[in-house]
Amino acid sequence: MEGVAFILIGGALFSQSWHVLGLYADGRTSGLFTVALAVAALLIIRMEPMLFLSAAGSAQEVLAMNTVLETLVVVWAVYGIGVGAQSLWDFDERAIGFMGVIVTAVSVAAFFYYAFILDDDTVKLSMSAGTLILSAIGGLVFFYLAIPFMVLRLVTGWVMLAGSIGLVAIGIAVITTVVELG
Repeated sequence: MEGVAFILIGGALFSQSWHVLGLYADGRTSGLFTVALAVAALLIIRMEPMLFLSAAGSAQEVLAMNTVLETLVVVWAVYGIGVGAQSLWDFDERAIGFMGVIVTAVSVAAFFYYAFILDDDTVKLSMSAGTLILSAIGGLVFFYLAIPFMVLRLVTGWVMLAGSIGLVAIGIAVITTVVELG
């Protein structure tokens, strides 16, 4: 589930980044892609974990790690649906910016959880890197859209673009078992 979640969230952020950079002539295109990927992320929520089963010692640890990931996926999927609705129906962008606070808080909490709880270094690195990318993107979205600092448009767009590619790369590495356990 970890790899698929990172790929779907990364894909939604990739689509949003092109809209933020102003490269889509019509925002509905990015909105449609973002909603589709966010809904797909919600549908995979009950998949079996790929990395956590061998990284944890007990069933309670696997459940805790999986619950943190499921929370992260749900929050980012709701964010993606909000971005898609805003793009499809041209709602105000400030609400998306304020939602950036929530996704940043959840992503930072997940980052600290995975960085300090996991014992396996490979799993710790992949999960921590993914959540750190999401934290940076969420924070930039907040400052760009909620406050709004329009000078951050290009920075936010390029960080979203590069971060989404990094997130998809982490997801592909997990799925293809490049990230192997100990």
